[in-house]
Amino acid sequence: MLERPIFEGDLRRVQIADVLSFVSIIRGSGKLVLRQGRLERTLHWKDGEIVFASSNSPDQNLGQFLLRNGKITEQQYHESKLRVSPHMRHGKALVQMGAISPNDLWWGLKNQALEIIYSLFNWTEGSFAFMEAAEEVLSERIALSINTSSAIMEGIRRLDETARIREKITSLDMIFAKVAGEEPDFETLEMSEDEIAVYNNIDGQLTVRGLIGKSELTDFEVTRILFQLLMARLIDVAPEEREERPVFLDVEDSPELLKIISTYNDMFGRVFESLTSAVGESSAREIFMNALESAANDELWTSVYFDQYGRFDENMLLANISELPLDRRKPALEEGLNALLSVQLFEVSQHLDAAGKVDVFNFISNQKAALEETA
Repeated sequence: MLERPIFEGDLRRVQIADVLSFVSIIRGSGKLVLRQGRLERTLHWKDGEIVFASSNSPDQNLGQFLLRNGKITEQQYHESKLRVSPHMRHGKALVQMGAISPNDLWWGLKNQALEIIYSLFNWTEGSFAFMEAAEEVLSERIALSINTSSAIMEGIRRLDETARIREKITSLDMIFAKVAGEEPDFETLEMSEDEIAVYNNIDGQLTVRGLIGKSELTDFEVTRILFQLLMARLIDVAPEEREERPVFLDVEDSPELLKIISTYNDMFGRVFESLTSAVGESSAREIFMNALESAANDELWTSVYFDQYGRFDENMLLANISELPLDRRKPALEEGLNALLSVQLFEVSQHLDAAGKVDVFNFISNQKAALEETA
């Protein structure tokens, strides 16, 4: 007998957060099936709470999740797969092998389910259908208890954070080290126990993958903490890693980005020249450095300094931008350059007379117009 949904819809019209909220509000018990092309995710519910989640994507199965989070080895993963059958689930096989403990299995099932839920927040199209299920069907699986409201809030947060984190932590093989001379006051910084534990594990030798394996947190949670520590300037890429990073961009995008960098350098030089004429070189330099410090939380400007002409080291900026994924380089570069230029122009408006302002703004307008013509 075919299951008939009690409600269904299109994710182009209804956001995933609203779908989850509705099942929670009606205190639904059953399963919510979501499809996008060949992808399928199923969330099992009891009285408005999610008690299990499954996915037909191989990278979201329990074995892959435990492997990715350093809980099992490649050998244990492949050996356990051979034991899986209709009567032997993957988690139970791993426990019987001694690869994980029952507590590890519970941790894995709950966090795997959460990762499946969070991944749905990237879906902007697809279908959903909710079917009621009998109590005995729900009792066949290990029942979790996932608060729907908390899952929705975290899913939305992750949607905003994922792209930013991937810009800075591009590989699980990256190595970070604590910034020399920095002794963070955990209490003043209001760091959680999890954040302190990750920070204390950083030794300049462990990869991100190794840090994940030593933690009870998931891979996303560890990388999010590393991202926060990076932004707070408490850690940095290990010196050995930094020395090996490329200084020049790929051939396919370097000419365009070099043109952007060079043009903005001309703009900064012109602004500095005008400020120097108005307030003197010393004050102009102080204004420039204060503006740069305000942009210091953007890694685009790491180790970048203005010279005596108000121009920055283009090679260092190239080195910083080259660490980003190819499709993020130009947007990140333009965003960072425009943000700093805006601060500088504000200073110009405070110190130049009307004629001086017009002169600088006309120069910058012409430079930007020239860039757009060549884009």
